[in-house]
Amino acid sequence: MSVSLGWSISLHATEKPPLDVEWACNLITGLEARDDRNEKLIRNIEVVSPEQQTVKLVFKPAVTEWKVVRFSILDHNGSTITEARATPPCNFISIRSLVKTADGDPAIASFGLNLKKLGYEPQNPPLVLSESIHHRSSKPLLALVDTGVNYNLPKVQEHLALDSEGQLIGYDFWDDDNRPFDKDPRKNIFFPLHHGTSVFSVLAQNLGDLKIAIYRFPANNMCRFSDLIEHADRVGVRIINLSMGSNSAEDWECFYETAKRHADILFVVSAGNGGFNIELNQVFPASFDLENIVVVTSADHFGHLPRHSNYGVKSVDFMISAEQVDVFDHRGAYSTTGGSSYAAPMLAALATRFLAQNELATTRDIVKFLESRAIKKGSKLVKFGWIPDPSDDFKF
Repeated sequence: MSVSLGWSISLHATEKPPLDVEWACNLITGLEARDDRNEKLIRNIEVVSPEQQTVKLVFKPAVTEWKVVRFSILDHNGSTITEARATPPCNFISIRSLVKTADGDPAIASFGLNLKKLGYEPQNPPLVLSESIHHRSSKPLLALVDTGVNYNLPKVQEHLALDSEGQLIGYDFWDDDNRPFDKDPRKNIFFPLHHGTSVFSVLAQNLGDLKIAIYRFPANNMCRFSDLIEHADRVGVRIINLSMGSNSAEDWECFYETAKRHADILFVVSAGNGGFNIELNQVFPASFDLENIVVVTSADHFGHLPRHSNYGVKSVDFMISAEQVDVFDHRGAYSTTGGSSYAAPMLAALATRFLAQNELATTRDIVKFLESRAIKKGSKLVKFGWIPDPSDDFKF
């Protein structure tokens, strides 16, 4: 069985996996049969397929007594276009390949056990509004900056900020287009991570009828955070949720300078989940000392800080009970999760609801309101304390 490989393959072109499985199995058998002991201890092998494409194999732990082998098929530019994994003797458990739709949009074709076709996963689809969504333009007070959001889920579209033409308000500053779709391919392009939709779901559950602008953060050029903040300011955003961070202050220099200039925007930032004091082991942007940044960590239902939650009596402002939070993911599937990534949107939603009812409130007014909601429990670990239930409108 031989199927041609290529980035330009039509989404509907084949029901077969883009890998000559018979050739691959014969290759493995041949490698196992070699007499040279040194060769059998090798983990990484590079060969050329019958289609004259480079194929890289990684055996774990080695060719001898391997438990899993990963095939990576490269195009003529050296980019990986297909990744397959198999277990002994030659059982392919997954094959995932980069393809394009008939409209030219990227997708991942996926095959599972017994080469069963699992389907296609869009990677950058256009917004297609559900018939149940009644379009009404809205000026968003709140923006989510994350890995993007699956904006084609009906349950997401109910809370999307849309302009007068029915287009979502926001931008993808990673891919530089107007499709901030949820994916983070940095670790593995065939198994991208998804974070933003789950964070969005927490905002949606706590915002009522208020709408959300969506931004995909500029991972490949962090200085574009300046453009992102300027864009958010132009569309009327007053509060930005940032459930992210890193240990590199340099990554966030442009963010810092622009956030400092936009004192009318409140940045709600997660503290992180390393279990350490971020005043001793700094995390950015949470460790920046700006009056328009509030930092949130996750507590349990009793206001106690779990071991994995970051803290800092000067740098972390609030604790929110976010260890068991109901979310839906990029597929629309429900689950329970927790951590500071989900504490931040609970606080951001509270701040946004307050702002919606107090439109003239300054950033300082919003922060003072949040301070008034905090109980001093945990004051040795965070600055203002614990907000037990950010879902109510007490003190509005």
